[in-house]
Amino acid sequence: MSDFLPLAGLALVDSLSAGTLVIPIALIVIWRRVRLGLLGTYLATIATAYCGLGIALLLGFDAAVSRLSGVSETDWFRWVTLVLGAGLFIFGAFSPNPKKPAATQAAGPEVPKSRASRLARGASLSASGMVGLALGAAVVEAATMLPYLGAMGIIQSMPFGFSGKVAIIAGYCIIMVLPATLMAAIAGAAGPAIFPRLERAIRRLEYEAKVTLLWIAAIVGVYMAASSAQGLGLIG
Repeated sequence: MSDFLPLAGLALVDSLSAGTLVIPIALIVIWRRVRLGLLGTYLATIATAYCGLGIALLLGFDAAVSRLSGVSETDWFRWVTLVLGAGLFIFGAFSPNPKKPAATQAAGPEVPKSRASRLARGASLSASGMVGLALGAAVVEAATMLPYLGAMGIIQSMPFGFSGKVAIIAGYCIIMVLPATLMAAIAGAAGPAIFPRLERAIRRLEYEAKVTLLWIAAIVGVYMAASSAQGLGLIG
């Protein structure tokens, strides 16, 4: 049961990604109001997409573990994971720092021209457009969402049956869209007065997401390299 706390933390980290928070905020700013139907379609689609991906990974984990359980104990596999871990650490620790957003941002109808904002602006104002935007964001981001991938590994190792693990994945994905849902509720209640702040928040959120990715890559890299080095007898 102690695994649920780190899972909740990982879900909250994932909730700050471009697809789960930045794009919803950009949509609200572009619309200049909260379109509940369209925003709800977007959030439901991206949560469902990540839930489906998690179930697919869960099924794949079972097959992979049965095939690779012996391979993971070999020296060559440990050397591979040692090199990969070192590479992740170097990427996280020595990559150039993302450019910080300006301290002040002029208010206006324009959304900062980030990748997430461009995707949001190009989406069709229809339910199908929101579905396409959400699926596109999920596909683009899935491979880089290290917290999500780590969470799926934790869920796979939990002592629950398949249906229980699916329920946990669904709960994880609901947490992923909770901050965007809360932000939409605040924007709907506050009205136009909040839009300048949301515009400034978009760049800041993207900056924080990039910094978080680098930190996670470095931490995961250290863990992988240390575990492999210990298995190889390089460290005690």
